[in-house]
Amino acid sequence: MAQQPDISGKTEAKLGKPELSLSAASGTGPDPRLVSLARLLARRAARGLYEQQKDRSAPRA
Repeated sequence: MAQQPDISGKTEAKLGKPELSLSAASGTGPDPRLVSLARLLARRAARGLYEQQKDRSAPRA
């Protein structure tokens, strides 16, 4: 019979592999990866909005 996988994460913690979490390990602020992702998404959204506004205000010939 096949052995069930360890879904509790205890095996990874014993082996020293990092666990995915939404907070920094020290607990002093947000995860820097999430901050970088938020900045990237904000830049993309701003760039898209700028392009839309630029296209709308361009003089039509």
